[in-house]
Amino acid sequence: MLAELISSPLTTLNPPVSPQQLTLEMGLDRLGRSFVYRQYATYPFRLSRPLRLDPTDAHRAYLYIMNSSPGLLAGDRFQIGVKLGDRTSLYLTDQSASKVHLMPLGQMARICYDLEIGTGSCLEFVPEPLILYRDANLEQTIQVALAPNASLFLSEIMIPGRLARGEYFHFSQYFSRLKVSTTDGDLVFTDAMRLIGKAERLTNNPIFTSQPILASIIVVMPAGDLQSLEQDLEGFVQNYPELTAACSSLPNCNGLLVRAMSSNVPILKAYINYALTRMRHLNGQPPLPEIPK
Repeated sequence: MLAELISSPLTTLNPPVSPQQLTLEMGLDRLGRSFVYRQYATYPFRLSRPLRLDPTDAHRAYLYIMNSSPGLLAGDRFQIGVKLGDRTSLYLTDQSASKVHLMPLGQMARICYDLEIGTGSCLEFVPEPLILYRDANLEQTIQVALAPNASLFLSEIMIPGRLARGEYFHFSQYFSRLKVSTTDGDLVFTDAMRLIGKAERLTNNPIFTSQPILASIIVVMPAGDLQSLEQDLEGFVQNYPELTAACSSLPNCNGLLVRAMSSNVPILKAYINYALTRMRHLNGQPPLPEIPK
């Protein structure tokens, strides 16, 4: 199986190190616009100033996470925290793909996201792809605290190596765990994926060798029409034979889990942007503007 639920965290031989941190908190200014009222960053992180990319949607802030490091190395611990106050809206992305480099046996890098979304708020987190180089070992955890009537759009693209060099699934391991709870601590849903690189069931499987790039989308929209969104996404896939995707309803909320596969990063990005644009449409919001990179 490509993904499997894991009941306990992975162990590692890495010594404890201080995490590289970025935290931000959003509130409303006197004009009712979302803005960053508190932030903290250590090397290699920086945060852009809030941008208003859509003049018809001045309430929403667009932010870029900037990372001056060459990528994730053995022992790295990236810790990113985002807190949205009530009725705020944020589109969050980064500038470029995150590279996970070769690591000695038994060592790994970690990324930990801690996301809190207030009542009536909306977080759209659309990072650039994650590239797992040969012998990379990555553990990723995403904790989301979701208030009533809060919306979430969360995506990821994982590239299993430097494909132009023939590096397909040569990483050591990729482990990702997502946990979504209410702000009172009640569990909404969890999702986990563990991929063992260099495994013959991946490197010799015609499905994964023809469409090795994997993507995930999480959509939670309390008042949206999920059936319409699912139909829209199915219609998109029918126009691209090099794209495979499927949707599943999420438990305990009005949401969808989407998995997609392709040999083409631009198509996966277009699919993610289309999903977000349709989500906005169903919520009565302006479409996604051009996001300069």
